Amino acid sequence: MKTMVERIADSRLRTRATSLLGDVALWCALGLILIWPAAATVYEAMRPDGDQAATITESPGTAGVPRPLALAATSLRVTLVAVGIACAVGIPSAVLLFRTDVWGRGGLLALLALAAFVPLPLHATAWLGAFGNAGRSQLIGGAPWLIDWWGAAVVHALAALPWVVFIAGVGLRTVEPELEELALLDRGATRVLFGVTLRRALGALAGAALAAAVLTSGEMTITDLLQVRTYAEEAYTRKELGHGPAAAAAVALPPLVVLGGLVLLTARGLLRMDPARLAAATSRGRLWRLGRLRFPLGVIFALTVGNIVALPMYGLILRAGRVGPASAGGPPAWTLGGVLGTLRRAAPEVLEPFAVSATISALAAGLAVLVAWPLAWKACRPSVWRWVAAGAAALGFATPGPVVGMAFVLAYRDVGALYSSNAIIILAVSARALPFALLVLWPTLRTMPRAYFEAAELDGDGPWQRWARVALPLSAGATAAAWGMSFLFAMGELAATKIVEPPGTETLTRFLWSLLHTGVESHLAGVALVMLAALAVVEAAMLAAARAWSTRVRPSE
Repeated sequence: MKTMVERIADSRLRTRATSLLGDVALWCALGLILIWPAAATVYEAMRPDGDQAATITESPGTAGVPRPLALAATSLRVTLVAVGIACAVGIPSAVLLFRTDVWGRGGLLALLALAAFVPLPLHATAWLGAFGNAGRSQLIGGAPWLIDWWGAAVVHALAALPWVVFIAGVGLRTVEPELEELALLDRGATRVLFGVTLRRALGALAGAALAAAVLTSGEMTITDLLQVRTYAEEAYTRKELGHGPAAAAAVALPPLVVLGGLVLLTARGLLRMDPARLAAATSRGRLWRLGRLRFPLGVIFALTVGNIVALPMYGLILRAGRVGPASAGGPPAWTLGGVLGTLRRAAPEVLEPFAVSATISALAAGLAVLVAWPLAWKACRPSVWRWVAAGAAALGFATPGPVVGMAFVLAYRDVGALYSSNAIIILAVSARALPFALLVLWPTLRTMPRAYFEAAELDGDGPWQRWARVALPLSAGATAAAWGMSFLFAMGELAATKIVEPPGTETLTRFLWSLLHTGVESHLAGVALVMLAALAVVEAAMLAAARAWSTRVRPSE
C-alpha cells in the first residue's frame, strides 16, 4: 500500500504529463483562431508584391488635418463618450440591482438581459429608426437627434449598457461578505460601499469599462449607418473599395497598438491590486435593505433606466403599426391590426437566419470557452501563460471586427473546405468572443481558494479528478456565464461575419443589415420585433437551464 508521499509523487507525475498534453492542445487551438490569422495578415502586409496599393497615410485629410489624426480623434471621441455614458448609468444601476432590494429588480434585470441579447444592427434599427436619420425620427417628429459622432456614441453606449450592468454586477456580488460586515462595525453603509465593495470589485468595474470600449471601438455597424469615419469604419470601407485585406487591415494598426497596450497595462495593474479570495469567502454578498426608499427608488429607476432601455421598442411598435390607409395629405394611421399584420408577414423571413445564427453562435461560444477555460486556468499562477492570456485578450479586444474578418480571409482562403463553409464564421466569431470569455473566467478561476485543490491533492486526486471534483463545480456558474456572454456577442456580431460569410449563408445580423440600408420602415420594424420576441424566448430558456444547472452542480464534499 502506497504511503501519502508516494501518492503525492504519483499525482504530481500525472499532473506533469497531463499538463504537457494540455499545453500542446492549447497552443494548437490558439494557433488556429489567433496566432495564424495574425501572422498571415502581417506576412501579407510585408510582402513586396502584397495588396497594399494604398495606405492610410496616402489619403487626404479633412480641413488640413492629416487623415490618421482625424480618424484617431473621431475614434477616441466616440469611444470615450460611449464608455462615459455607459459607465455613468451602468455602474450605479449594477449597485442597485445586484446589491440592494430595490423594488422591481427582477423585472428590470430581465429587461436588461433581453437588451443584452439584442444584436447591434437591431439596436441601430430601433434607435436610429426612432431618433435618427434612418427612420426620419418617426417616434418624435421633427429633426433627428442621433446624428454624426454624437449619435454613434449614444447608440453604442446604450447597446453596451446591459454588458456594463451585468459585468459590474457580478463583480459586486463576489465581494467577500466578511469584509463588508467587519467594516460595517465602525463605518456607515456609504463608506463601506465606496471603501470596500467598489474597491474589491475594481477588476469587474474596469472590465465593464473595457468591454464598453471594445464594443464601441471595434464595430462599424453604427458608424457606417451614420457615416462617421472611425478606424474600424475606415478598414471596412477600404476593404469594400477593393484595396485588399492587408491594406485595409493596416489602417487599424494604430488603435490596435494603443488599445492593446491599455489592455495589457490594465491586466498587469489588476493582477497586482486584486489579491486572491479567502477560502471562507464562498457565499454571495448580502443585499442591502433600502427600507422606505425601496419602492420610490424602484419606481424612479424603472421610469428612467427602464424606459431608456425600452424606448426604441416603443418606436418599433409605432412604426410597425403605421400601415393603414393614409388620410388626405397625412401619414398612415397606426392600428393594432396593422402591427399584427406586419408581424405575421415578417415572421417567416426571420426563422431561417435566426436558426443559422443561433447554431453558429452556440458553436462559436463553445469553442471560445473551450480555449478560454484552460488558458485562464494556466494564467492563475505567475508563468509565461499569464502573458499569453494577457496577449490573447489584448489582441482580441484591440483588433476591430472588420480586421478580424480580413485576417481569417488571408489565413484560410486557400483551404477550400474550410473557407467555403460556415466553419470559417465559427472560427472568426470565436476569436472575437474569446477575450470576453477570458474576462469572465480568468478572475473567477484566479480567485478560487487554493486550499481546496491542495486538500484534493493530499487525498490522491490526479489533475483530472481535481478538475472534475473541485474546479468545474466551483466555476460552473462562471463557465455558463462565459458561454452565455460569448453567445450573446456572437449573435450580434456583424463586422467579421459580413467579410467571411460564405455564399448561401445568411446570418441574422447580415439579414438585418441588408434591410437597414433601405430605411427603417414598417416591414423592417416588424422583422425587428419578431427577432426581439425570438430572443426573449431564447433568454427564458437559457435562464431556466441556468437555474436547473445551479441546483444540480455543487462542489463535492
